[in-house]
Amino acid sequence: MELTQIPPAQLVPHEKNAHSELRGIDALAQTVAYLGIIEPLVVLPADDEGRHTIVAGHRRHAAALQVGLEAVPCVVVDDPGAADQLVTMLVENLHRDDLTVLEEAQTYQQLALLDWEPKRIAQATGRDLDRVQQSLTLHTLPEHVQQAAHAGQVDLVSAAALTEFAHDPKVIERIMKKAGGHWSVQHLIAEERHRQQEKDKLDRLKAELVLDGVKVTARPHFLTEGGTAVPLHHLVDADGNSVDPETVKSEPGFAAYINRDYGAKAEFYCPDPAAVGFRPAPGSQAAHRTEREARDAEAAARRQGWEAATAVRTDFLLSQYGTAKGAKTLFRPALRELAGTRMDMPFNQYAELADALCGCPIRELPENAGMDRLTRATVARWLARCEENLSGLVLGRWGDLGHALTYLDLLVAEGYELAEVESGIHQSITDRLAEEMKDDEEVVAEEDEGDGDASETDADSETEAVEEHEVDLAEIEPDSGDLSGADAGHVLEAV
Repeated sequence: MELTQIPPAQLVPHEKNAHSELRGIDALAQTVAYLGIIEPLVVLPADDEGRHTIVAGHRRHAAALQVGLEAVPCVVVDDPGAADQLVTMLVENLHRDDLTVLEEAQTYQQLALLDWEPKRIAQATGRDLDRVQQSLTLHTLPEHVQQAAHAGQVDLVSAAALTEFAHDPKVIERIMKKAGGHWSVQHLIAEERHRQQEKDKLDRLKAELVLDGVKVTARPHFLTEGGTAVPLHHLVDADGNSVDPETVKSEPGFAAYINRDYGAKAEFYCPDPAAVGFRPAPGSQAAHRTEREARDAEAAARRQGWEAATAVRTDFLLSQYGTAKGAKTLFRPALRELAGTRMDMPFNQYAELADALCGCPIRELPENAGMDRLTRATVARWLARCEENLSGLVLGRWGDLGHALTYLDLLVAEGYELAEVESGIHQSITDRLAEEMKDDEEVVAEEDEGDGDASETDADSETEAVEEHEVDLAEIEPDSGDLSGADAGHVLEAV
């Protein structure tokens, strides 16, 4: 290895330089014009034409050319091999001038083509193994997604997650059209994943029916809708006996269609009951059942959307508050509610969420737990309670309107993007609270008319009633605005 002065014109960029374009040269050139090149470039020995290939220092070289330096200091090294050259250039750029996601990924890909394993790349560059593995997936994505990552429109985690749908470009296209921030993309991915799972179940069910000898058709026109078809559970034979679908489903004159409203369920029917000697059961409520099925289907679709959104929201909670540092931001409101109200310990899936946020089972906290662990446990218990309240409200069991609305507003303020179903819930709760305030005002107005002049105390009470739900996060009271199961159901129905 030797240090020498070489004219910039005799230096050529490496053909596999990590940077696809050099950025910030003008600012660097001003410094070079004043101070010169302080840190030597790293170059390879001269080729037959007397030119040295740059391994590290492409931006310094460009700046030297721009200001017209006659020579620049260079360290000439023996050819260390293609992979080592790539690592040298990559590490320098990672720590000095951040590469774009795509440029970094392309360099990792070049190393992978030279038989470098992801673990070795991570060790050599000082990057997390997960980041290296995610970067190595980018080349499998369509060109427009790679360019979106290059421009910073899609972050690395989201881009890597899209590789799950590399086999179906239409899915990626749908996601990219609607994509916003990180959590928006996660919602879209969850929805597409759920759609794919439902399609897989549908294809599997169709295959099973065909293997059983069942004729599979589109949904027929039923008798209650002006057609002739009747579901098998609404039929009886000539002796008045109910029909067992399992015994007749593969026989001529019977068929099945896939009811997608219930997660791909086979519904057996008879296209023409009279032709096979069957008749509708006396007093059957086919029409009522159809209406009920439609309501159930709508509720099931809403619930599926809510479950998909909940999975993404849980990921957000774990990423945002699953550490001692993150938990500290919510310690005060969590401690305030824990100290001032009765907050039951979470159970079922909410207990699992609390344990994940805490980093250990909350019910098994050691006596010598430090303040960081206690902070995480307090915030974990409070967030689990917030999730339990919100889900209870949405799913029609119980719920505190004011608490749920404040919680959703908190998540949005912390950078979370609401899914469509969550936005609908937020608007529905807002409307319900507005209705309650209006009702309270009308009641107070009627009392004022009956009692004459209202006292200042009554006026203050009215103001408190109107502002009851407009509380600060630190002042949430769990008993304000509770709904019964029947009333809470309307919140989800209104979405």
